[in-house]
Amino acid sequence: MTTGHFTAQHPYLSALGFLCIVVCVVLGIGAINEVFLMGSLVQVAVVDSVLTLTGIFLVARLGWWEKAGYTTGIRWAEVPLFVLPGAVALLSLSGGIRVTAPATVLACAVLTLVVGFAEETYFRGLILSALLPTGVLRAALISAVLFAAPHLLNAIGGTWDPAFTVVDSIAAFGLGLTFAALRLRTGSLWPLVGIHALFDFTSLVALGGVEVHAQSVELLVSSVIVGMIFAAYGLFLLRKTVTGVPGHPAA
Repeated sequence: MTTGHFTAQHPYLSALGFLCIVVCVVLGIGAINEVFLMGSLVQVAVVDSVLTLTGIFLVARLGWWEKAGYTTGIRWAEVPLFVLPGAVALLSLSGGIRVTAPATVLACAVLTLVVGFAEETYFRGLILSALLPTGVLRAALISAVLFAAPHLLNAIGGTWDPAFTVVDSIAAFGLGLTFAALRLRTGSLWPLVGIHALFDFTSLVALGGVEVHAQSVELLVSSVIVGMIFAAYGLFLLRKTVTGVPGHPAA
């Protein structure tokens, strides 16, 4: 049985398999970091570089360039769909910027583009595509859950405050649902790579690093609210029959 046949016959197992690759890479590089003390930013760069390479290999192996959204561009009429997530991404800058050195800002931009490409390749490219035979809405919801779950790993080693980690995972579910809906509505992965990178870039330059310490109750509540807004927006985008998804009729 070829890889393509397996994913077609076992969409849930395939999606979990892709997720396992992500988790194994994150945990494996994390263990290496404990020995060689690469630093958090270097660890992120290595993790997402590995995910980028393995993701491209899997897409090529499956022949999913079109199916995963690599060959479709965005149309001008679809640009307004990205206004809400883009505006929310910029909110991270409302509290000020800690990273101002041009070279460091450029490095952050490159790093977050790699992160955006790697994560979108796996979650909206491979995992969402694998789940589409089960139905559009179900695929979007499950892919959002699988996108949120690995965020819990940020609490390992004290990188993130536990309370913020839980809240961020809730927000990630909502954002994952919106991203899945946008991927299905537009058929393209590329704008999601950009929006994803924007979210990470604004957070990185605002915080000055990847570590997140204890946050105020107000911020935690606002993060949950943002997650709920994104979940509602994703469902709103999915309210009509989704067309233009290569090889997968709407369900």
